[in-house]
Amino acid sequence: MTKIAAITGATGFVGKHLVRALIAQGFRVKALTRSPQEKSEHIEWIAGDLENIPALTQLLTDVDVVFHLAGLIKAKTAKDFNRVNSNSVATLVNILQQSSAPRPHFILLSSLAARERDLSSYAESKRKGEEKLIEQGSDFPWTILRPPGVYGPEDMETLKIFKAVATHLAPLPGKSDNRAAWIYAPDLAQAMIAVTGNPDCFGHILDVDDGTKNGYSNQEMYRTAADILDIKPIYFTLPKNVLKTFAYINVLFSTIFRYIPMVTPEKVNELCYPDWICRGPHVMKMTEWKPKTNLKQGFRKTLNWYKENNLV
Repeated sequence: MTKIAAITGATGFVGKHLVRALIAQGFRVKALTRSPQEKSEHIEWIAGDLENIPALTQLLTDVDVVFHLAGLIKAKTAKDFNRVNSNSVATLVNILQQSSAPRPHFILLSSLAARERDLSSYAESKRKGEEKLIEQGSDFPWTILRPPGVYGPEDMETLKIFKAVATHLAPLPGKSDNRAAWIYAPDLAQAMIAVTGNPDCFGHILDVDDGTKNGYSNQEMYRTAADILDIKPIYFTLPKNVLKTFAYINVLFSTIFRYIPMVTPEKVNELCYPDWICRGPHVMKMTEWKPKTNLKQGFRKTLNWYKENNLV
């Protein structure tokens, strides 16, 4: 029988890759959306948001697996972060518990930031979301995935790296030897599918990255982009106190001009944290999944997408 997957965040960067991967593997997809989408024979779009109980109930009815990807990476207040990244988990769990249908496998896409909850309101909200699933989802199978930096086609954040290098500049936040793991979005989608329905993954928080031991330093990451562009940029560090000053000014401007700031003092804490390396139990040890794409291969594919879409 065809398996049915429910997805929140299906229209987001990672969600798009997951939807394509699920359809390619024969799943039928039910996806929550806040805006109209093109009709598809493989996707049932359900209009609503994470506070629309009727829409969420429709989304979760008669499904085999739930992928909760929706989340905020920027917000004005801790309350806003918690509303989406934490409270939504409890809402979905409550709806599932009220159903008489068999319990689906609940897969929460968290973040490696949840490991360091004191760094920011974002990190704290992701950790709270994990805790709500663990505390309230004791009567059905669940798995939490903690990816590090995610990049790939359709990602607008990695575009900033290539644009900086294209100007022959490579700004390294914090210190040049700060290290971070990375994962290519299509590989992450396959990892999520690999844990689906796998009893070995039930009740576990699992790290997932591209398998590179000790990840990459800031300088290695920028050098990878520079090598692909065949550019020799000027490498320089941006000290944390300098970034914090810029962040405070950005927050002030966001209040005046009414936008949601991406770079905040708390975001600087995350950017300058020296150790974003995956260290916990890993998807590779619990499943047969193996990442296919290292940083250089993934950056090259991502750059090709940017060029095809006239972004660089």
